[in-house]
Formats: sequence, structure tokens, C-alpha cells
Amino acid sequence: MKKIVSLCLGLFAALAIQAQSDFPLQFVDKNGNEVTDGTTLNITEAEDDGFGGIIMPSGLSVKNTSSDEVQCGGAFIISSMSNGAFQSCFPTNCMQASQVGNYTTQDGALGAGQVKSMETEWLPTAEGTCTVAYQLVTYKKNVITQKWTVDKYGPTITLKFTYSTSGISAVKSRRPVTYYDLQGRRVARPVKGLYIVNGKRVIK
Repeated sequence: MKKIVSLCLGLFAALAIQAQSDFPLQFVDKNGNEVTDGTTLNITEAEDDGFGGIIMPSGLSVKNTSSDEVQCGGAFIISSMSNGAFQSCFPTNCMQASQVGNYTTQDGALGAGQVKSMETEWLPTAEGTCTVAYQLVTYKKNVITQKWTVDKYGPTITLKFTYSTSGISAVKSRRPVTYYDLQGRRVARPVKGLYIVNGKRVIK
């Protein structure tokens, strides 16, 4: 009986490894190197957001390693956040979350072999930390309802942001960000609502 149980456990483990290797998406860093499943990234560099605020980008992209277009998105869990908001603009529209909890991005298409910046970052308003577990997800279309539903869950990484004004984090300048409301009027400093940010719709 013990041999059968061990054999089953080994089979399940093998299938899990196979499923992971078949997943068509992977996290990649700014140099195009894969960031493997289970990796924890410690992020301490901050940038000026162009409006006197701070932004801490993850610097990550997602690569479609398959020869087909993939419908995909992200699922993330904010386990702690001292202040501010966590933002993800992958794969299409940006979304922000200002509380701990579970979140899912809107899904969108990623072309065969395409590498797309995640534009995923923490927006601190004071010193503190933010920890987020981020997982890639693929979707398939239901032939009856024609709606996209979750197909597979892929690799997960943990983003650990630390912002300090005492020298731990280096603040860099960045290209100014332009905000427009839905009527096309430029907005100096957005508040709650819908905006167009550098050509993308942002939900704040």
C-alpha cells in the first residue's frame, strides 16, 4: 500500500512539473532573463512619478514562449502594504489596489513570442513596505457562452518593496506621466476616477 501511495505522489509531482513546463508564459527581467517560479524579488529603488510622488517599478515583463497568441492576465495577493497603492497594467488596462486582498487583472491577448512590460509597481506615499504575490494566468473561450474563463495558473513570484528616505532606496527621475480625463482634458494630479495615462486607461 505504501508503494502505491508513493507511486501516486510521484506521478502527481511529475504531472505538476510537466504542466508548469507547458505553461506558455514566463516572467522576465529587464535583460530578458527568466524569473523562475517561486522567486522573491526585493525592490528598493524608487523613482519620481513626475508629480512629486514616488513610484517603485518591478522592472518585470511577461514573455509568451509559445507559437500562438495567448489570452492571459494576472492574479495577485497583497499580503501587506504600509500605505499607498499597488498598480498593475498587465496585460491591458491599469488597475490599482489600496488594500490587502486578492485581485485579478483584466485579461488580454499576448502575441506569439511577444514580450510585454508588466508596468507593475508600488506607489508609496510614505516610508514602509509592500508585499505582493503575483501569478500569471491563461484563459480559454467557452464555446457556448463565448466568454473567457480561466484555463491554467502559471508561475508565481513575490514582490517585496521597501521604501525608505534614509538611503536604502535611491530615487531616480523618470519620464513625466501625462494624465487625461475621458473628455480628453489634461489633468495635473488625478484623483479617484477613470483616466488615460500615456495612452492607457487607468482605474484609480
